[in-house]
Parts: sequence; structure tokens; C-alpha cells
Amino acid sequence: MALADADLPPQLDQSWRTSEHNKSLGKLMDRLAQQCYMDLNSTLTQMSELGAPGDGAPQVNGALPHDQTDTSELSLRKKRMFMEFAHDQRDRFTKTLVLSDYSRNEEDMAKLIDIKIWQDKQRWAYAHTLEAIGHTKRRMLDFKVPAPNIESAMELLATGKASWVPDLGYIPPKRLSAKQLLSTLRDMNVALATRLNLHDELPPFMNQYTIANGRATFSVSGEFEVDLSVADEDPASPWYFIDVRFLFSPSSDTLNDQLRAHLEPRANEALGRACLQGCYGFLHNFVLTHKINVLRSQAQDLIRSKWFDCIKIESLRRSLIIQYWAGMPGPKSWFEIGISSGTRKSGSNKKSTPTLCVRWFRKGQEVRDEQLQFDWQNLNLEAALMEVISKHCFGKLAMARDGLHTIKDRTAPGSSALSAVMPNPDTTVHDRALSVNIPSLRTPLRVSLEPISGQFSLAPPSRATASAERVLNREVSVDVPRLLATVVCGMAQDLYQRQSELVGWQPIRNVAVPKEKFGTDLWKHSVFSLPNCGQQWGLGITFGLGGETWWVMELKSVKPQDNPDRVSTEVLQAHKLDVTDIFGVPTEISRASLVRVERRAGATISRLVLSRQLDELKVPYDVKKASALTDVKHRRGPDSNEVSFVQFSALMRDTTDKDWKPWARDAVRISYHGRDGSVHAASDGDERALVRHDLRLSIGKDRLPHLRQHFKPTSGADTVMNDNGGLALRLQTPFGEPLLGQVKTRLRSVERLDGYINVLQKLHYTCTFVSLAKLCFTYSKSPELDAQLSFANDGSLPVRLKLEPADSNPHLRIMIMLERCLNSRITNSFIFFASTLSLTLPLLQAFDRLETAHLARRTATAHARGIVWYEVAYRAPLPVCKFSIKSDTKRRNGKAKVFWHLTQHAPRSESTILPEGFEAALKGLWREKGQGWFGVGNGAIADAAGIAVVVMKLDEVMRRFESIADPVEKSGGETAPIEQSAPGKTATNASQPAAQSTASKTAVKVKEEPDVIMLD
Repeated sequence: MALADADLPPQLDQSWRTSEHNKSLGKLMDRLAQQCYMDLNSTLTQMSELGAPGDGAPQVNGALPHDQTDTSELSLRKKRMFMEFAHDQRDRFTKTLVLSDYSRNEEDMAKLIDIKIWQDKQRWAYAHTLEAIGHTKRRMLDFKVPAPNIESAMELLATGKASWVPDLGYIPPKRLSAKQLLSTLRDMNVALATRLNLHDELPPFMNQYTIANGRATFSVSGEFEVDLSVADEDPASPWYFIDVRFLFSPSSDTLNDQLRAHLEPRANEALGRACLQGCYGFLHNFVLTHKINVLRSQAQDLIRSKWFDCIKIESLRRSLIIQYWAGMPGPKSWFEIGISSGTRKSGSNKKSTPTLCVRWFRKGQEVRDEQLQFDWQNLNLEAALMEVISKHCFGKLAMARDGLHTIKDRTAPGSSALSAVMPNPDTTVHDRALSVNIPSLRTPLRVSLEPISGQFSLAPPSRATASAERVLNREVSVDVPRLLATVVCGMAQDLYQRQSELVGWQPIRNVAVPKEKFGTDLWKHSVFSLPNCGQQWGLGITFGLGGETWWVMELKSVKPQDNPDRVSTEVLQAHKLDVTDIFGVPTEISRASLVRVERRAGATISRLVLSRQLDELKVPYDVKKASALTDVKHRRGPDSNEVSFVQFSALMRDTTDKDWKPWARDAVRISYHGRDGSVHAASDGDERALVRHDLRLSIGKDRLPHLRQHFKPTSGADTVMNDNGGLALRLQTPFGEPLLGQVKTRLRSVERLDGYINVLQKLHYTCTFVSLAKLCFTYSKSPELDAQLSFANDGSLPVRLKLEPADSNPHLRIMIMLERCLNSRITNSFIFFASTLSLTLPLLQAFDRLETAHLARRTATAHARGIVWYEVAYRAPLPVCKFSIKSDTKRRNGKAKVFWHLTQHAPRSESTILPEGFEAALKGLWREKGQGWFGVGNGAIADAAGIAVVVMKLDEVMRRFESIADPVEKSGGETAPIEQSAPGKTATNASQPAAQSTASKTAVKVKEEPDVIMLD
């Protein structure tokens, strides 16, 4: 079995089959298809970038006719590019096809690959063996000895002795005793002192020396300490080098054998050639070179530590170049450590000596006005690097600080809001930071430079600072002061935006804020729409190095012509808002302060809207500070610091009435008092908050006397008046909408209300409640009848009428007509309404009694054709007829007298035959006469009280003919038509809707006759 195994060939290496470099054919084909797709996209992109051919024959769908040839150079170039792409891809897929054929015999191919790998290894072993033999021969050159005596060498190495070496018979010297040794050293010390003091000239840098133990020790501060001696008292005998020690760190305390073997012969040679001066020159240059090498070694260590990829090192002869912040874009910065000749430009007699020097290049420019203080005795390249970087950081931050102040002086001269402070230059590089602050920031912007990488670092972290860091660390030509100004203003903007969310302000996007309107100190801006204030007005904040400025803006939405789908906002007007008394110093942003700003903005907007209206109407006015009118401690209400005074006569002058005279003094005070918590649906669909304005004025003496007794100061009243004639009105208007119209309407309502009360008092009515919104009075005491007039919110038309009691008031029959009379534009309509109540009351009460008496069979009904025009209709079994009752006016002795005229209607049908004796009975009634009435032959005339008597007497006549009344058939036995009407309501069950229905039907048929009734 062992012989059989020995005959087998060795096992081949098959580790490649499980190696990660062995990829499947499927993955190869996927990658090939992906590469083909990417190459196709790239080829098509390159072809499209070439453009369309401008010359050559015309093409149809990219193809030429069959009888023409493409001669366009651009077209041919595109075809060539596409053919090259196709040719390359064909080669790749052809190779893949071959590999796929191989894969069908994968086991055989795997064995072939095993053999291939084995052959490659054998070939590599042959080549490597030859190379190793050649290197061995080259290294043996230093050990070759001409004609070597191998046998003697082996004997000497084995036994330590050689029989063939002769014995010269030298007698070894006796060892010196301690006394002899001490005496010899003293003699050598004397010889050294005599020579140094009398014969040799010492170099300037080797004046410090000591003599002891037979040697002279020369010290050069920060460089080296060398021991020299002489072997003879002859001044011409040379000095000999004994030892040298380095006086800087890091360095070794003793010389190793290799370094001593290098230094000793060269030092002795320099001593023999130029004595002590030569020795100093040699050792001084050696130490300088050695220091540079030590720094180079430290630099290599730094690269392998935290300074990886941040510094680069370059050595040029006896100099070391360290580039720092290697990863930063733009011009490079570095410093060079080298050896200077020490030659002075001025004519000095002192001999020059080489020294270590440093040259600093910042962004490619040599810095000559900065002195770098390196410690050459304690070598520390990292400390030197930090010294350079510290000065670079300080200079860079100082330039940013000076740039900020320059920008502030240009955009906001005289402002002290910006604070840009840097620490003392003596601080460490980690503590050097630029602190930028404006009053609204709680935490200042801290700008520092990371010393190792050189990248800017901004704190506190936020979205604005992170974006600024990316720009500062990537772009070379960035304007650092302008960017920092933008960042610090952006931080203030973020702070205000976060606080604005707490009070419900909504930011408005795409607002164009031109510097022509807002000044040059504009770095950031925010525009907010206040809750329930619409989109026409906005509250804006502009942020600059001079601080924040608040604005009240009038806005307008516009659609650019080039992009109609995009809606932007344009600022029509902007007015600065004074908030210095709201925010402290430093600025304290809180929800309470923003609420006060919102209130003041609302007051300013209301004042601007009012001022615009007054300017359009050319009404004189004046705006004064509230603090100048009242003590700040005692002033209550919202933050409205401005009060408008309007000239009353110019505001209320009635151009149509030449006899009109002002009924109040000329100063009308209008002040803003904030929102009342309710909202109003505006015309544009938005919900607007209702804001309150207080209107104060003084009534002229003996003017509006009737209102003085009714408008008493009460809590919650919208209109009050004191005993001195001071009138105060509370107005409510949707936010941002004109106020002046309501002011004029309310003032006219006050004047009109005084006239109403005057009329009611003349008619001996009793006013029970008086306000601009409601007027209640009693116009009859027996029975007690009340009327209530409800005006609009501003005290104007339309007026709604309500009568009490709601189930038995006689005027319910004509209530709608009375309400229309009140709302008509007829002069003295209220006088007509009020006098009509007393004029029609007895008549309407008679109608109620009449209809109640005929309620069972509904044989009599009363219809209102107008306020002073009525009809009474009778139907079977009573005589079928109608009577009309109208009012009329006659003047006697310059006074108008109102009376009622009752007449009978002519029959509508000839077939209607009245009972016998009926006409005679009526004529008898028309000849009678009573208190307040009298007959006139064809009817009766009565005053307000007498008409009721006439109606009841007429009803008695009608009742007498009830039994003999009989409807007559016209033809065919059909009953003649009798006009039907809705029965009137009795005094006990008449309702308001029924009266409204009856009046509405009659109002359509008969045009209302608005007679003017004058009082006696």
C-alpha cells in the first residue's frame, strides 16, 4: 500500500476553488450586462451632446433616401462612436460565450486550472531562486579577503591562539599608583589651562569651559558639551577628542559605538585643521542637522497618530518642510525648518555662525510680520506645529471679526448691537474662538478652528450652523464675514420662528423683501400671518447686524408670468414697528413678549387703515402717543401706544343738508383696544378676528338732550354718556377692514336715536330701554302695548320690529308694513311710524272686536291694504258688500289734521241685490253725527278715536239685515260669487304669522301710499 501511494503524483493546490476571488459565471454575466447598459447610456449621452447635424441631405425620421449618401461630419462621427461601442461589446460577449462553453466541462477545466497554477508556482520559484542567489553574492562582497588563510583563521577562531604568531617579548608597563595618576592629571590640567589662557584663541560660543581630570569641557548652551585634551605641553600639539554630550532633548545620554566611530575621527580632523574653531564648526553643524533629523522623526510619528492625513512632510537636504491642514481646499500653508548661514546684512565684525531658522507660508504667501518662538532646546514638533496653527487661527478669526465690524459700520452705522469678541492672544489654540452675538441670541455664535484639520467649527449646533460649516470647509472663495453675518441672523430667525409657533403665527413663504424698502442691513427676514387676521396684512422681522427690526407689511399675492403655477407675495407697504419697550436688553424672547408685539401690530394696522381712509376723504386728523396723554402706570388695555384724533365737523359734514351743524366738539378720539375673542367671516372667505375700538367725543352744550338721561355708564354697555356730555362708543370691526364707515354710521345713529326719543316724547310714549342696538317703548297703557326696534350692529338700517304682547297686540295685523316703513328711505319715516301707532290703534282694536263677533260664521273680515288703508268685507247671510277706510290730511291754520274716511265699495257684480231698506239704513248712518265723527252723505269722517265708533255702528246696521239677506242667482241656479278672504284674528287668538301673511298678500296687490301725518 505504501508503494502504491509513493507512485502517485503529488496533490495539486486546489485552494483557489474556495477563494473569494473565484466568481461565478452568472455574476460575471450580470456585471457584463450592467456594464453594457451603462456604456450604452454613456454613448447615447455623448452623441446627444454633439447636437444635430446642420448640413447634409434632409432626413426623414433620421434616415436618408436610398439614392443619397450621408456626408455630414457630425453624423459620421456619431455613427463611428456607436460602431465602436458595438464592436467592444461584441468582443466582450464573444469572450463570455467562450467561457460559457468551457463551463459545460467545468471539472476538466478545473483540473487544467490546477495544473496552470502549479506551473506558475514552479516558474515563480525558479525566478526567485536566481534572484536570491544574486543577492547573496552581492552581500558577500564586503567579506571577501584576498588569498585567505582559512586554516590559520579556523585555528585562531577555535583556540584563541595561533602557533604561527611570533612572541615579540614586550614587557607590560607597570600600573600607575593613585598618587602618580593624580599628579599626572594635575599636570595635564595645568597644561590645558596654560594653553587656553595664553596660546589658543577660543571661539565666541565656546567661552564657557571647565578643566578637570585632565580634560577641558566646553559647553555650548542648547547644543552640546565636548571633552577635549592634549597629549603634550607644546602649544603647537593638536587637541584630541574625548567625548561629546548633547544638551537638548530628546537625545541620548551617551554616544553609541557607531556614532562615536563617526564623530571621533572627523572631530580630530577638524581639531588638527582649525583647532577649536574647527571643532566648534563641525559639532555645531552636526547638532543642527541632528535636531532637524529629530524633528523629522517626530513628524513621522505624528503622521502615524492623530495627525494622519492632516500634515505632509518633505525633506530637502538639511531642511524640513511641514504642510499643515493638508485636507483643506485652496492655497496650501506650511512652515520650513532649516539652517541659516547667520550672515548679517549690516556690516558687523562678528563672525557669522549657522542657526536654525523658520519660514512660515500662509496660503502660499510668506508671513514676515509674525515671530515664531520655537524651543530649540526641548525639541517638540507638535508644540511647534500648534504654535504656527495658533497664530494662523488667531489671524483668520481676527480677519473675520474685523470684517464683521466693517460690514456693520457700512450697513448699520452707529449701532452697537453686534458683539464680536476674541480672547487674549496668549490663550491656547483650543480656547481661541470668535464669539459673535446680537441682542436676541441667548447663546452667542462661537466660531473656532479645529487645530488639527483646520476646519471651521460653529456652535451651538443647528441646521444653519451645520450648513455654514459645510460651505466654510469646502469652498475656497467664500466671504467668511458675510457668511457669519448670515448665520448669526439665521440663528436669531430660527429662535423667533420657534417662539412664533407657540402663539399661532403662520410663516408666509416666497415673500419678496427688497432692500429699497427695508434698508441695507437685511440678512434674513421672516413674515408671519397673525391668527384670524387674513392674508392682506403680515408681521415681518428683518434680521441684521444692527439687531432685529419689526415691520407691519401690507401684502399682495401675485403670479409671475413666466410661472403662473407659482404664487409669490409682494410687499406693497411696510411700516416700522417700535418694540423697544417690549423687549429688554438683552432681548428676552418669550410668548408673553410676542403676544404684546401682536397686539401692537394690530393697533398699528388699524391706525394705518384709519389714516388711509382719512387721507382719502381729506379729513384732518392727528396721531399722538398714548404715553403723552395718560400715565403709563395707570394706562390699561392692550399695547396700543398711539391714539388718533379726528376732526368731527369734517368727518360728519352732510353735504346734502346745508343747515346741518356739528353736534359735538371737533376732537374725536379713536383708540385701539385689541380683539374681543370672536371671529367674523370676511368677504374673501377668511375668518377675521373682531377688534375693538373706543370712540370718545364731547357733546356740545344743549345738544342731544334726550340721550343724556338714557345713556348712563354701565358695565358692558357699548354706548355710554356722562353728565358732562362725554360720549363713548365701543366699535367692533373685522381685523384690517376700514373703520371709518362704521364710525360715521354709529355717530349718525346716535344723532338719529336722539331724534327718535324726541318724537316718542312728543307722542307721550314711554321709553323703557334705549341703546344703539335696541329701542323699546310703550305706546299704550290700557291695554299695555309695547314696541321694540332692533337695529343693526352699528345702529343703522335695517330695523326689525317686535310687538308685545305677541299674541294680542292689534298692530300685529300691519307689523310687516310698519317694519317696511321703518326701513324705507322716506324722510321722517320714523315720525310716520310712531304717529301711525296711535292713529291706527282704535281702528285695529275695533277690527279685532268685529272679527271676534263674527268668528262663528266668519261673515265679516278686515283687510289691511296699507298702513292707513283698510277694507271691511261682509258675506252671506249678511249683505254682501265692502267698505274702505282710508286716512286723509287737511291743513287748517297752518297745521295738518289727520282723519279717517269710510266709504262703501260699488258692487262687483250687477246680479248682487242688497236687501230692501239696506241702502236707506246706510244713508241714515251717513247722516248721523257723534263724538269724533260725522256722516258726509256717502260715508263718514272720523278722527283716531271716532273711527272705532263708526265701524261698530256700521256693524250694527249690517246685523239688522242678517235675516232677510239672500244671495241671488244670476243664471242656472248658481250662486253669485262672493269675495273670500282669510278671516281676521280675534283679540284673543290673533298671532303674528297670520298678520304677516295677510299683510303680505295685500301688499302685493295694492301699492303702499306713504302719507305723511303731521301732529297737532
